[in-house]
Amino acid sequence: MHPHEYAELRRKSAPDLDDEALLNSAQTKARCGNVTDMCLWRWMRDERVNFPQPVKINRRNYWKLGDIRAWQAAHANKAA
Repeated sequence: MHPHEYAELRRKSAPDLDDEALLNSAQTKARCGNVTDMCLWRWMRDERVNFPQPVKINRRNYWKLGDIRAWQAAHANKAA
């Protein structure tokens, strides 16, 4: 199987995540371009960036996928 075919098969078999799905810190950083912990920390505190605030569960941060998607869409529109 060609790598391109494998990637397509994997994409089709992966379940669609709804907007209420929670992403942990590593998943959030990866989705935002493999940023560092410090970058994420700064974004959360900078009003100009307007990064979504996390949901705290057992003192750990989780972000709603829908909030991250909306934030990315808003910033993509600003860049265009």
